Amino acid sequence: MMAGWLARERGTDWGVGPRRKDPQRVDWKEIKSAGIYRLEQRVQNARGRGLLLEKHVVATPPDTSPTEFGRQVQQEALRRRLARAQVVYLVMAGAVWLWDLAQDRFKDTLKTLDFHHAREHLNAVAEVLPGPGTDQAKEWWKGLLHQLRHGKESPVVRRLEDLLESQAKRSQETREVIAREVNYFQEHRDHIHYRQMEKAGAPLGSGAVESLGKQLQRRLRSCGQFWSRPGLTHLLRLSVLVKNRDDPLLWN
Repeated sequence: MMAGWLARERGTDWGVGPRRKDPQRVDWKEIKSAGIYRLEQRVQNARGRGLLLEKHVVATPPDTSPTEFGRQVQQEALRRRLARAQVVYLVMAGAVWLWDLAQDRFKDTLKTLDFHHAREHLNAVAEVLPGPGTDQAKEWWKGLLHQLRHGKESPVVRRLEDLLESQAKRSQETREVIAREVNYFQEHRDHIHYRQMEKAGAPLGSGAVESLGKQLQRRLRSCGQFWSRPGLTHLLRLSVLVKNRDDPLLWN
C-alpha cells in the first residue's frame, strides 16, 4: 500500500517580524509512505478490530522523486520476500503518480483502487446532481455504492457514462464535474473489482498505510512542530528504522 501525507517545514519567512506582509512561515511538504505486510499477519482483537502482527514501512523525506520512492519501496518489498509471494496485491488512492509508479515497479501485481476514495468520487457526482443532499440524491449514491461494492462495477461505470450524456442541458460546471468523475472511473475500471478481491481475502482499502501516516504524524506533526529539512529527514529515518525493527543497525 502506498500513499502520501503532509508535514510542516519552516517556510522561507520563518522567524520574520510582524511587519512582514503575508509571511510564508510554514511550508507543507508531502511525505511519501508505503506499508508492506503478508496477509497471514492480519488478526482481530477482542472487539473485532483488524490488526497487523507485523508491518514493514517506507517513508521518504520531502521532495523525494516518485522514481526514487518506488525504488525504495521495491527494495524493501524484496527484502521482505516479495519474490516468493504467490500473489501480490497493491492498494492505493487515485493519485496519478502512484499509478505511474505502480506500472513501473509493480506491473504484475493485482491493483485495487482504495474503496473509500472510490466512494468519495461517487459522492462528488451526487453533490452536483439536482437536489444535492436530498433523500433522492442519497439513495442514488447509496445504490451505486452498493453495486460497486458487491461485484457490479461494470454497470456502475456504464450508468455514469449514460449520466454524462444526459446532462447536456446542465451548467458547464456540473458537466465538468461529471466528466471528470466518469473519466476517473473509466481509468480505474480494472482496479474496482471489490467483490472479487474480497473473495480472494485481499484488502479493499489502504487503511494500513493511512494508519502509518497517522502514527508518523503524531511524532512529526504535533502542536508547535515546524521542521528544518535536516531535522525532519533524520527523525523520519529513525522512525522508519524503529518501526521496521532495524534500529540495531544504528549501533553496528
